This record gives sequence, C-alpha cells and structure tokens, in this order.
Amino acid sequence: MTTTDSTIYLDHAATAPLSPGVIEIMQQALVATDANPASPHGPGRDAARLIDAAAEDLARLINAQVKDLVWTSGATESINLALKGTAAFGGADTHIVSVVTEHSATLDTLAWLEKHGTRVTRLAVQADGRIDLDALEAALADGATLVSIMHVNNETGVIQDIAAVGERCNAHGVALHVDAAQSLGRLVIDVKAMNIALLSLSAHKIGGPKGIGALYVRPRTGLAAQLHGGGQQRGLRSGTLATHQIAGFGAAAAHVAAIRDSEQKRLAVLREHLADALAGIDGVVRNGAPAHTAAAFLNVSVAGVHGDALLMGLTAGTPALAVSSGAACSAAKGQSSYVLRAMGRTPRQAGASIRFTLGVSTTLAQVEAAANRFIDEVMRLRRIADAA
Repeated sequence: MTTTDSTIYLDHAATAPLSPGVIEIMQQALVATDANPASPHGPGRDAARLIDAAAEDLARLINAQVKDLVWTSGATESINLALKGTAAFGGADTHIVSVVTEHSATLDTLAWLEKHGTRVTRLAVQADGRIDLDALEAALADGATLVSIMHVNNETGVIQDIAAVGERCNAHGVALHVDAAQSLGRLVIDVKAMNIALLSLSAHKIGGPKGIGALYVRPRTGLAAQLHGGGQQRGLRSGTLATHQIAGFGAAAAHVAAIRDSEQKRLAVLREHLADALAGIDGVVRNGAPAHTAAAFLNVSVAGVHGDALLMGLTAGTPALAVSSGAACSAAKGQSSYVLRAMGRTPRQAGASIRFTLGVSTTLAQVEAAANRFIDEVMRLRRIADAA
C-alpha cells in the first residue's frame, strides 16, 4: 500500500504498509524454509528457528518471555481466546469487567459470554474517553475475576492508563487483559511492570502481514483452550504454525522497536499541524485530549455536514483521502460511532466524524494537502446544504 499522487493514505489504524524486511523474511520462509516447524528433522528445525527468532523480537518489544507467547490468526482471535478461555476456566464464578468503548471483537465476545451465563460489567467513559478509576475500583471490589480494557482506542486514539489499571487489578488479585492492537509499536508496553496477565496483539497494525497475531499469557494464568487438535503451543492453540506469517510479524516487531520513539515524536508534530489547520473551520470538534491520545490519531466531528457525504467526498475527490468515519464495524452496520456517543457526542456529531491516522509514510506535505482538501470539502458541502 502506497500513497499516490491521487490518494493520500491516512488510515494507518486500519492497516499499516509492510515494514522493511518483512517481504524478504516471508519469502525465505515460503521458499527456502518451508518445512513444518513441528517436524523433528533438519528442515523442520530450520523453520522452527525462524519462529523462535520472531518470538524473541516480539517478546522483547513487550518485555515478555518467548515461552509465554501464543500465536493466533490476529487480535480478534487473541481476544476471543483471552475472554472465552478465562470464562471457560473460571466457570460460573467468572465476572468480567470491561469498557463500553472497546473494539467490537471484545464487545461481541462479551455479549456472547453474557448469553451463556458469564457476569459482565461495562464501565462508562468520561468526556475525554478515559475510564474513571474509582468506578473500576468499585467493580473490582464487586467480585471481578478479569478486567479487559483497550490500551489505545481504535477510533479516537484515546490512551487508557494501563499502569494504573494494572496496579489496581494486582491489588485485588484480578487478572488484566489488554487489547494492544493499536498501542503495540506506538507506546511502551511492559507486561511485567503493568501487571498484565493477557495481552492481545496484531501484526498488520505495525507493518506485518495480515492474518497473524499473538496472545501473551502470563504464567499460571487460568485459560482454557478454544481450539483443539495436535496440541501445539502447549495445547492452548492447536494447529500447524504459519512460519511465513510469524516470521513477518517478527521482522515488523524488530523494525518498529528501532523507530518507535523517534517516529512517534515525528507523528505527534504532524498530528498537531493537521489539528491546527482543521481548527480554523467553525464547528469542528476534536474528539480526545491531545495529552491522552496516541500520536498517530486525530478524530474530529464536523457540524453542518452529513457524515456519509463528507466521507464519500473525501475518499472520491482529488487528491483522495484514505480516511475513515468511526470504526469500519460501525459503518458497516449503518450506525454512528458508539465510541463518540459514549464520550457525550450527539448522534449527529458521532455520525459526522472523520478519523485520520498517520504513519511511517506520512509527510508534512501530505498533511497540508489533506488539510486543504478537507477544508474545501466541508465548505462545499455546507454551501450545498445552505442552498437546499
């Protein structure tokens, strides 16, 4: 995926372009090291070594042990394994505490578990999108057995204070599951210092291939397998490992570890440049406080325009802007953003929101062109509305 003269790609939260070295290591795994990594012979051991190297790169990025990583098909499967596996292990006494603004992979899984008898508590968020830690404390005291919370929100980029959440969970002896699909490679993650028991990860959000993810499982965390078969990965997730995808994930993890700090500083500057430009339009509201929002994210609501018309105009014009309106899962259902509504935005504001997410390919020139394009489109739609 590349930015062309006719399209400016500002949707890195949806997926990121492949990082340097990813294609090469995947090709090696597919062509030169294509044996089954579970096989005991030489070619199998060669494939297993690629997986081991990838695991070391990923484990280093989150301060974990290699043996505590379980490879999955992506963050959605990791979340399902974490939540359903915890509920199956804990039985009738399971009480999961989560947040109303979680990704649909979490919300839909919790709804399914609730129908099957699991007790679920969903915490509200404040106007800035963050939870009230006192409300969390009350839920912990009410017999919680697992807290599941997203580190960085996929729509707004709002950052939850995972260190503080982990400290409170630890004090109550409650396991913490973190959806880190949007924070991996953007924020420092330390599973030990943050008291994280389960951590869901996705490769394609950091420049790895689609279709591969991982779940960190802290030792002695109660988790029941959801896939059964050959007993791979300590029986927690059976199935032949996809060597090429795992190797690609490892290469992406190594690359993002090397550039994370400097790149996030660069993106924060570009993000504020874009925000300042859009702030010049009347009726533009920023969703999420800059101090608590990941550097790549800018989410704005726009008054006086229809959300679908704005998104269509931005994505179809010249230059076209590859941006999104809320989350793809909400848009597919014809709904305005439940995340923004939970933050106190009106349905109209939530429905006329645009998410910009910057990445390694984003330049100052592209940000300025995108701002001009956005302003022109908003003005055009408002003129049409006024004339109607």
